[in-house]
Amino acid sequence: MAVIIRNKTQYDDAVATLEDLKKARHKILVGGQSYTIGATQMNRASLSEITEEIHEYEQAIDAYETRGTSKRRVARAVPL
Repeated sequence: MAVIIRNKTQYDDAVATLEDLKKARHKILVGGQSYTIGATQMNRASLSEITEEIHEYEQAIDAYETRGTSKRRVARAVPL
């Protein structure tokens, strides 16, 4: 999944998602891949998948911060 950020709103969403992914990775590292409550067993997402998504979001955020938006403003002047 390629992450592309084109505007400030998408940038803000990507930063929030990156923080959520880092929290999920931390829960997996600290709490384990799966857990059981009573008779119900829950499995968390794969650590490798979360790490890959974190890497993609970090690259997209870095690219946006480096280049900014793709819109370029052009001013035209007509001499009198």
